[in-house]
Amino acid sequence: MNKNLFISFSKIIFIVLFIAFFYKFSAMFNLYRLYSYIDYCGESFYIMPAYKSVSAERVLNLNGIKIGKDKIVNYDLKLPIEPAFTLEIVKVSQKIRKEKKEIPFRVLWSRQYSSNLRTVELQKGVEKTILSDIAEIFHNDILKNSEVLRQRSIAKEYFRLVLLTKDGQVEKIYDLSKADRINMTATAYYPGDPLAWGDGTITFLGQKMQRGIVAVDPSVIPLRTRVFVSGFGYGYAGDTGNAIKGNRIDLGVNNAEEEKPWMFRDVVVYILEPSNAY
Repeated sequence: MNKNLFISFSKIIFIVLFIAFFYKFSAMFNLYRLYSYIDYCGESFYIMPAYKSVSAERVLNLNGIKIGKDKIVNYDLKLPIEPAFTLEIVKVSQKIRKEKKEIPFRVLWSRQYSSNLRTVELQKGVEKTILSDIAEIFHNDILKNSEVLRQRSIAKEYFRLVLLTKDGQVEKIYDLSKADRINMTATAYYPGDPLAWGDGTITFLGQKMQRGIVAVDPSVIPLRTRVFVSGFGYGYAGDTGNAIKGNRIDLGVNNAEEEKPWMFRDVVVYILEPSNAY
């Protein structure tokens, strides 16, 4: 066989093989185009839509797929499935989530006092708690959207006492609504008061007698306790007295004139905390 004849024969073989390959590829491609696809809750598979007059619902039933109220479909199940079409079936679920949101204390009214031992600020304010029931909708276990079904707000108004440092910074905050409180009968005394312990200038704890020091019965209010007295303000339990027994409290004031309005006056005493300092 001469060289030219061999080349011609090789070309013929190549053309025949190419035509065969192209025919097979075309057949596979056309077959591929005949497939329909089902995406069932995120899992995909293909089917041959050989039933041109059979509804999609029937095809699904033949493949063991039931469509319930918890499923949504992107196709009219009464119609046959078209070739190359993807029928999507999505599982829908719902969860109810409870959410609690705290809105911090908002000051409605405040006033500073510096006459008793240190500067304090009495504040009236409100804090809120918002409770929500939220419906979360999932498609194939993936969060699709959410909506608030019910919401209610709980508001709490209360007073709090803020202890300030010498440069006006917040040192401590006391929620008076949570503090223990005692109904007491108040009297008052002042530095140099002839009825006071010793000479009336030094307290039982050895501190300088001054406005804001209060004398207590240690069995009721322990010494070295920070207190807040209604109408009087911040105080520190630093003294005792022979007549101060039970629910009695003696309020340290500046002089005899300030003493008079406090004689046997009913007060509420808020117990703040034990402390070695004012």
